[in-house]
Parts: sequence; structure tokens; C-alpha cells
Amino acid sequence: MKGIRFDWRLKDGIAGPGNLIVLLAVLFCFPLVLRATGALALSSIGPQDSQHTPALLRFCFVVAAFLWICFAIALFGIRIRGTSSFQDVIGRTWNSWQAVTRGVGAVLLTLVAMFAVGNLSNTFLAPFQHDAAATRAMVAYNTTEALAFLVLALTAGFVEEFVFRGYLQRQCQAVFGNTVLASALQVALFVQGHFYQGWIRLIPVLLIGALLTGVALWRKSLIPGMIAHGLGDSLVALPYLIRQL
Repeated sequence: MKGIRFDWRLKDGIAGPGNLIVLLAVLFCFPLVLRATGALALSSIGPQDSQHTPALLRFCFVVAAFLWICFAIALFGIRIRGTSSFQDVIGRTWNSWQAVTRGVGAVLLTLVAMFAVGNLSNTFLAPFQHDAAATRAMVAYNTTEALAFLVLALTAGFVEEFVFRGYLQRQCQAVFGNTVLASALQVALFVQGHFYQGWIRLIPVLLIGALLTGVALWRKSLIPGMIAHGLGDSLVALPYLIRQL
């Protein structure tokens, strides 16, 4: 692959190497956090069980708290380095009607692509999803569960795009000097954070991670991906909340 170099000092990075190492270490600890907190107990509790709501609330709280810790680590590193700002990582803003129109168009295209990936995955991979109990359990059965998952979905949309498509994309680019390699590495890190959903579910996670990376690079902004990611994840909760109106 052309144009690859290795700069472990991250001279062109948005944060120092120490900050990157800390964030990577925290990300790789995610499975341990889920196990230690009992967050995955949700996968063994039926929807009619009285413990389903407490278990789902615990899962949402643990994952959301973990995501915000990752965000804080990344933002701290960016501010300590001082060469980039939060806005630099977010990228282009929607500061005109033309920008809003293009941005909304990008969001809609991304959502259509995400829905296509989801529907195709459900059609072709459902027979093989024997290890996806955690995913099947993450369905809202009351207003409390729906609101908790909505908060988690919006958190994931914002934080995961900032951390993966923003911070890690820029940091990997600074280390290796190659956009394709940087993209592949940050998508791989994004995928490893979803192991708890089952091996088969990693296929649509990989495709959606690659899609959101492409959108961020295309639009030079994290905003369309943040909105599409948050809305896509919210589909677990929104149908229930809409039915309650």
C-alpha cells in the first residue's frame, strides 16, 4: 500500500501518543466492563420478566457511561495537545442553507444505506444468529425502557462518531500517513466494541462502520454520520414511543 509511514510520536496527531494508548486500552477493556458490571445479564432475561427493565437500565447506563468516558479521554488529549479543537474534529458545520441542504441529503442517503444493510442482514444472517441473545433482548417493552435506550442511542451516535470517525481516524492517519489504512484500523476498533452482540452481527456492524467512515470522509464532517447513527440506533425505541402518542 502506497504512502505508508510510521510516526509513533504523532507529530501530526490531534493528541499525544500517551493519550491514544490510554484510549485504546480503555476500548479493549469494554468486554471486561460489561462482564464486571453484569450488564450482559440482560441477554438471559425474558421480556416478561420483572427484572427485564432493571437489567436494560443497567445495560444502558453502563454503555453510555463507558462511551462518555472514552469521549472525555479523547477530548482531554485534544485540548492538551492544543493543535486542534473540538470543532476541527467535527469538521464542516451547517452554516448556510446550502450546507444544510447538502447535509440533510447526506443524512438521508446514509439512513437509506443503513436500512438496506440492516434489512439484508436480517434476511440473510438471521438463521445464523444463534449467539445474539444480547441483541434480541435489546427491545423496549415499556416507556422507561424506550427512553433509556433512546438516550443510549443518541449518546452512541454522537460519541462513537467523534471517537472513531473523528479522533481515531485522525490519529491513525497521523501514525501511518495513509487514509485507507487509518480507516480500516478505526473500523476494526469500532467492530471489536460490538463483540457482545454475537459474531454474525459483526458483519452489519463492519458494513455500517465502513459506510459512516465513507460519509465522514466524503462530507469532511462528522455531523451527517452523527445524526444518521443516532437515528438508526434509535429505531429500537422510537417505534414504541410513537405508538404511545
